[in-house]
Amino acid sequence: MNKAEGSIGAQPNKGPFWCKEIGQGIMMAYFIVIAVIYPFYVPGGYVQIGEVKYVFFRNVTLVTIAVMLLLILIWLVQKHSKGKLVELYQHMSLSDWFAYGYLIVIMLSYLGSSYKTDALWGVEGWHMGVVSQMMFVLLYFFISRFFVCNRKWLSVWLVAAGGVFVLGILNRYSVYPVRMEGQMGTFISTLGNINWFCGYWAVIAPLGITLYWCTDRLSVRIFAGIFSGVAMLAGITQGSSSAYLVYLAVFGVLLIFSVQSNEKLFRFLEVGMIFAVSCMIGRIMRYMPGLRYNYGNNIYPTGSHITDLLLDENTALWLFAGMAVCYGLLYAVQKYRGFQMGEYRTFQRYSGAALVFLYVVLTVIFLRNSDMLNCNKEVDETAAYKNGGVIFRDDWGNSRGAAWNCGIGAYRSMDMVHKTVGIGPDCFADYVYEIPELAERLVDQFGNERLTNAHNEWLTVLVNTGWLGVFCYAGIFITVWIRCVRRAKGKPLLYVCAISILAYTIHNMVSFQQILSTPYIFIVLGMGEGLLRRTETESESTELV
Repeated sequence: MNKAEGSIGAQPNKGPFWCKEIGQGIMMAYFIVIAVIYPFYVPGGYVQIGEVKYVFFRNVTLVTIAVMLLLILIWLVQKHSKGKLVELYQHMSLSDWFAYGYLIVIMLSYLGSSYKTDALWGVEGWHMGVVSQMMFVLLYFFISRFFVCNRKWLSVWLVAAGGVFVLGILNRYSVYPVRMEGQMGTFISTLGNINWFCGYWAVIAPLGITLYWCTDRLSVRIFAGIFSGVAMLAGITQGSSSAYLVYLAVFGVLLIFSVQSNEKLFRFLEVGMIFAVSCMIGRIMRYMPGLRYNYGNNIYPTGSHITDLLLDENTALWLFAGMAVCYGLLYAVQKYRGFQMGEYRTFQRYSGAALVFLYVVLTVIFLRNSDMLNCNKEVDETAAYKNGGVIFRDDWGNSRGAAWNCGIGAYRSMDMVHKTVGIGPDCFADYVYEIPELAERLVDQFGNERLTNAHNEWLTVLVNTGWLGVFCYAGIFITVWIRCVRRAKGKPLLYVCAISILAYTIHNMVSFQQILSTPYIFIVLGMGEGLLRRTETESESTELV
């Protein structure tokens, strides 16, 4: 008998199978609402958009979770066996245990918090408290057990996201098919602030880009290629510089994976050419009658110099030419010399290691040239004490340096208990602004704007839930990613999940949890876990891409 037979999260051969079918139907309906309807839900325009989006997500998700928990309770009663509850634990993966541990830490953090209201519901406008964190984790479990991820469902998601991206591109070129109250340059599409838009984009754009890279179906590749072009243009034009961290991560990892075969390397070069073409289209649009690009570096002080380089100069043209030449050379040596990457295992290993080393070097150069790190020997002694000698430039990254410094200083000021479980979910601001020297530093950098997180997801999680919370939270992402990559060769859709997880993680090293990105990444985590579970329980290969 299959080891997972009889488990509600598996594919049982006997027992109350109707529970499984109903659960799948509920999660499919939920997926359509969240993936297709939720991004476009903006009844009040940009006024209070964060609150409106949160209430919609909270109400739909809590109802779904309540129904699913009731369904599981009925299943347990139907089985007439207390041992079935133990069986559910026995079939948990390492990633499941990290998610379960994160739930427990969240509860402990709330119990030890001095800011119970904010810890429970989250700060107004953000709502990353206990309720939201528990919803995220339960979504991971329900998606992984009841949602069957395949190319059809993924296509539905990408079509909806493509609509969001098209609106974003049009808005950036001063075209507003849907007029919304509170319209301004930093708000685009139906998602609001460009940082929120970019957070959503960082999860979903890599899904389509990676789908193009890994699929063997021509029809799927055409669809994914069109989506990738739209998504790339949206990422280039939207305005937030953190998008380029996503590009760096996605292209870098895809290149490392591509050295395994000629076909994958061809696909990577095609992805690069799609990126270059997207840049050139964006440049052409700047000169089309009736279109006006409204977020360049010459318009907003925080605009990206990289965007200006791609849309104003011939950089994209040279990039396309370089990719095309490499494509032609690879085709020539394959056709006339019979060269096959897969036959040179040693070459693959060394080239992969060289690429990793190159990316480390480029990252260090970027950090030095961006003045992120203060390498001067003369530093403020108080700041040095607070951060244990680690000094970031306060003005780096739109004052992210100050946020990071204060986050590190806040954690160092905690007692041992709170260093372990934190000061409560979404209570970063409550705690930091109670420390006079940190509060003064934040006011100097942000003025009257109240900083609710460190603009670094894992640093924020560290302050809010302690080292134990970071350990469990990071464990979910790392273990799902590693397991997806290890088994992706036979199940290409696992690559899609893995690249999206990586992109979100890299992006949020300079960003934050929010209601338009974090729920989606937990859905992707659940998809990856679900695919992994099916690879373990199914004897025959399932058509995934």
